[in-house]
Amino acid sequence: MISQEIYKYFADFVFKKTGIFYPEKDFYRLDSRINTMMKEFRCDTPDDLYQMFLTKKTEQMERFLIDICTNNETYFFRDNKPFDALVNDIIPQLQEIYPNQTIQMWSCASSTGQEPLSIMMSLKEKFGDSLNFSLKATDISSKALKKATDGVYSNLDVQRGLPVQLLVKYFESVENSQWKVKSELSKHVSYSSFNLLTDIFERNKFHVVFCRNVLIYQNPENKQEILSNIYHALKPGGFLVMGAGESLIGTNIQLEQKSLSGCMVFQRPKE
Repeated sequence: MISQEIYKYFADFVFKKTGIFYPEKDFYRLDSRINTMMKEFRCDTPDDLYQMFLTKKTEQMERFLIDICTNNETYFFRDNKPFDALVNDIIPQLQEIYPNQTIQMWSCASSTGQEPLSIMMSLKEKFGDSLNFSLKATDISSKALKKATDGVYSNLDVQRGLPVQLLVKYFESVENSQWKVKSELSKHVSYSSFNLLTDIFERNKFHVVFCRNVLIYQNPENKQEILSNIYHALKPGGFLVMGAGESLIGTNIQLEQKSLSGCMVFQRPKE
């Protein structure tokens, strides 16, 4: 039996570190996380785990909790339309606004790497080597970043959304029925840790920011703050791509909503 005090402690801790909000009615969603931590840190009861966090908390324990509480559900070409909009509409428009500039892109909740790699494959298929760009990919989860940096995916991973012709073209078969992304793709992606709530955003930096399926887990105040920071991280005329179920409703962010290739995107006004 897990007490309300223990639930509240871990819910508050996760909220403070990540902005992910567990209201009291959803405390049960912490059960599996608490059980996982009990096994990892060899605690017999939830109270033992709670006391360990109160008295002996380490950076490793914090990272482990963040890793298991972060929703890393992802797959290749998730929703498809954002990637079509990127290559068919967003990039051509940016080339008109910023001719001869390197297109700077950011996947700011890149999880285990499927989103940035989907971006890369979309660009390669559409533009070959003719497009000058850079792609920064960040996530709060060290475990997710490790997998993204390794670039090795299981058969199940590659069967979720990745067309077989792209699998053969951009991945190589390795041991244990796994697939490793080829260097011609991975060399263009720079992975690093970033906390959207606490880290400092680069200003006026990016032409395109992908921030998908992140803000739905934030409360209104944190959503406003993150979107405000992304607004200032975008160059004038730059684009924000969010998840299909996300919007600017409830915020005062001055981004223009547009439908491109059937995908809703948001553009910072041109100056």
